[in-house]
Amino acid sequence: MSDAPADPTATQDAKPAASVPDFAAPYLEKAKAFAKDRPFASAALAGVLGIALLNTLRGKR
Repeated sequence: MSDAPADPTATQDAKPAASVPDFAAPYLEKAKAFAKDRPFASAALAGVLGIALLNTLRGKR
């Protein structure tokens, strides 16, 4: 008997980015590696992008 679950997405080994196109996969891996290697730089980048997004949406009505 196998201990494998019937649903392959129920395992922790399932890739969350399975729907990412093939051309974007290397960039996604680079982004993940950057976030793991430099967590403070990643947080700063996310903050800057968040503020930029808020500023662009602020003027829209």
